[in-house]
Amino acid sequence: MIRSIGSSICVLLSLTTGAISSFGHGTGQSHPHADLSSDGQVLGHNGLRYQVDLNWAKADPEVAPVINAHAMAESRDGLIYLVTDHPKNAFLVFEKDGAFVRSFGEGLVGGHGIEIFEKDGEELLIHVDCGWHFAAEGWNATPSNGRVTILKLDGTIVRQLPTPFEMGIGEAGDRQFMPCDVAVTPSGTILIADGYATDYVYEVTLSGALVRRWGGKAEGEPWGLNNAHGISLDLSDPNRPLVWVPSRSENVLKAFTLEGEFVESFELPGAYAGQLFFRDDKIYTAVCWSKEGGTGKRLGQSGFLLVLDRATKRVLSAPGGSEPTYLDGALQPLYQTEKTFIHGHDLYVDREGAIYLGEWNADRRYPAKLTLVD
Repeated sequence: MIRSIGSSICVLLSLTTGAISSFGHGTGQSHPHADLSSDGQVLGHNGLRYQVDLNWAKADPEVAPVINAHAMAESRDGLIYLVTDHPKNAFLVFEKDGAFVRSFGEGLVGGHGIEIFEKDGEELLIHVDCGWHFAAEGWNATPSNGRVTILKLDGTIVRQLPTPFEMGIGEAGDRQFMPCDVAVTPSGTILIADGYATDYVYEVTLSGALVRRWGGKAEGEPWGLNNAHGISLDLSDPNRPLVWVPSRSENVLKAFTLEGEFVESFELPGAYAGQLFFRDDKIYTAVCWSKEGGTGKRLGQSGFLLVLDRATKRVLSAPGGSEPTYLDGALQPLYQTEKTFIHGHDLYVDREGAIYLGEWNADRRYPAKLTLVD
């Protein structure tokens, strides 16, 4: 029972991201350029250049298949956990050299977001079911309602959190709750970004009680969200902790207080970026799509990565994308320049600065690893 777990929580590591109909899940296709010819390529800018290993994951698709390699997190013992949406296994576990360790979670469907956190000395795992439930074969997803589940690292389910409807504040019917990602606050509550349905952020306790709801769709309002595809915390300033949420369809990243009050935002013109990942003095994010030439129509198969300065929010490097350029202080539109990545979905960065990239709708390929070379 979750109530037998004590009161102090220390957030360790996190990750998440994806898309619905116009956002992506309903429009998958094969990709003529999705081969491994760019394996070993060096990408990036301004002293932040990375060698790409598209063959990092040493897994057998017959044993541990993926449909979408959605998001990753690291456990205390240095293992990388990948969440996927294949009905045979929700999680795959790897060593940092890509050696396959195990898979688990059969029947735990819709995997999109992941979080590993500590509660009274025990690591727990959060599975975010986004509501898009895939069959094992083909590109066949059935939209439904999603759910957030807390597990032990051995796969034992501790608790399934209630949906908003079950908490008495959501609407009945399918596709009313399709969460993309979660983050665990310093007080031990869980923030849930409902990025494929309402764009609300729900704060709940580990026992499933609602604390508050904020955000939501509000066109023209600075705090409004449109495809809240991730959620992450910047706790570098203990006096001003921030919750960062991508409004992905707007190409904007927005910061809020822990109580949901809007603080600030910045644009990533041309780039449909997901969750932010904070490591030391950098911010990292994966781009799922970009626009033709940075300003034209949104293109499929046009993903890349971004590395930003944590203090200034300036883009420093765009592996697979155009070189970041500022004109009179304004970031110029970004776009894909190399066909190395298909649809960047989410990423994890280890303490050595290596990036592990998961992709959506990428011919069922496993995550790539990017190692800093400069």
